[in-house]
Amino acid sequence: MHYLDQELKQTEPDKIAYIAFSNAAANVAKERIKNDKIYVSTMHSMGTRECGINTKTQLLKGDKWKSFKNFSRICADLSFESRININGYVEHTNPHMRIIEFSRNKKISIEESAIELDLHYTTDIWLTEQIAADLNTFKQSTGMIEYSDMISKFVEGDQCPPLHCVFLDEAQDLSPLQWDMFFYIESKCDRSYIAGDDDQTIYSFQGASPKIFINLEGRKDPQVQSRRVPKSVHKLATSIFPHMSQRLIKEWKPRDEEGSVTMNANFEELELHKDKWMILTRTNKMLERIRDHLYSMNFRFESKAQELLPNKMLSAYRVWKRLNQGAYVDKEDCKDLWDYLTVKQGHLVRGFASGKTLEDVTSINLEGLRAEHGLRATGGWEQLNFPESSKLYIKKLLESGDDLMKPARIKLSTIHGVKGEEQDNVVLFTDIERIIYESARRNPDPEHRLFFVGITRAKENLFVCTQHYEYQYNIGAPII
Repeated sequence: MHYLDQELKQTEPDKIAYIAFSNAAANVAKERIKNDKIYVSTMHSMGTRECGINTKTQLLKGDKWKSFKNFSRICADLSFESRININGYVEHTNPHMRIIEFSRNKKISIEESAIELDLHYTTDIWLTEQIAADLNTFKQSTGMIEYSDMISKFVEGDQCPPLHCVFLDEAQDLSPLQWDMFFYIESKCDRSYIAGDDDQTIYSFQGASPKIFINLEGRKDPQVQSRRVPKSVHKLATSIFPHMSQRLIKEWKPRDEEGSVTMNANFEELELHKDKWMILTRTNKMLERIRDHLYSMNFRFESKAQELLPNKMLSAYRVWKRLNQGAYVDKEDCKDLWDYLTVKQGHLVRGFASGKTLEDVTSINLEGLRAEHGLRATGGWEQLNFPESSKLYIKKLLESGDDLMKPARIKLSTIHGVKGEEQDNVVLFTDIERIIYESARRNPDPEHRLFFVGITRAKENLFVCTQHYEYQYNIGAPII
């Protein structure tokens, strides 16, 4: 924020834009900046706003893909299921769309995209090219757009708001398409400030291009003082650097505290019953065995792999407890609760199960829900429509003394899922799958950067473990 403070001394705040890579980073920036006149936004949000795009009616998502499938007969049997991840990238389950989206972000051909994603042997590239062509024709004739169009239309339509200065955060994660948008905005400004760390470029599989960031021209400020990493963790992390073929040389110092690193730690012997923990794996599939171990030990944890107590179910539990304690809740709280209430079980009056009457709720208590929204349920949380396996798990957690109204002490995630986060105790599993190993042999830098990020999540203690997969990432060694 030092450079922003200096810029505000010479530039009106409404002439400054602060662009963040992800929604989470944009929200953090808004809290830190505390100046509503500064244009804080992600690139996609800026493109949507300045181009006047109505995402509810124009964005191709959900049921709107049915229209395209009717338009393109070759797509009739394909799934177009997708989601926007926390970093603003579209994740498709359909390999053809993965290739198409990657080619847009990287500004490369369909064939080049398939090769980079290791999908060229398993995917019909001719069909992918036909889908891409049909998609372009469909969008031109209907006015529909996809997520990446929010950026391209911003540049093509010359839609930049009047600015004198632009700040860019997390620049290492930008794709070539996003860099086009930034360079366009930069061309309209007198000054620009770009912040990022090429060592933490971990979204190359979604189009991020660290080479552009590394080769940027301009004055550089290479001094980076870590406020998180202790000496022992810092030493292990920097052992990766010699094996990266391309990186910016920068000064990066640890905290004065020593911390600890335990190599070849036995996961089952770790004292997970106390303190706060972050447990990291390379892929989602690798989370499953660890998840099952945590279940067996009656530990509660936050994770996308959490099936017995997912976030919405936990929210419903908490809302019901709060309501019964006399608290007021909001609309979103009510909706979470309604997902676990049924007419058949006597929770709700017939006609209220959809929750449509909750749309205008801003703040309401238990009596209000009973009087105005058809709630009939009374008593403890056990009556909520949770699966029996979840009820048993919750009971065991409560018997162990866990307070479910408080955040979980343990987070289980892939490394990609915790970028920007930190924890006192971090468990890092170094197993990698064969397809990842083969890709890393050809292009090792992305894998080195990913495990660098995993290591540097540790504020105090790092435990390096393995599930004994055939392939391992060896910290501080080349990938051969």
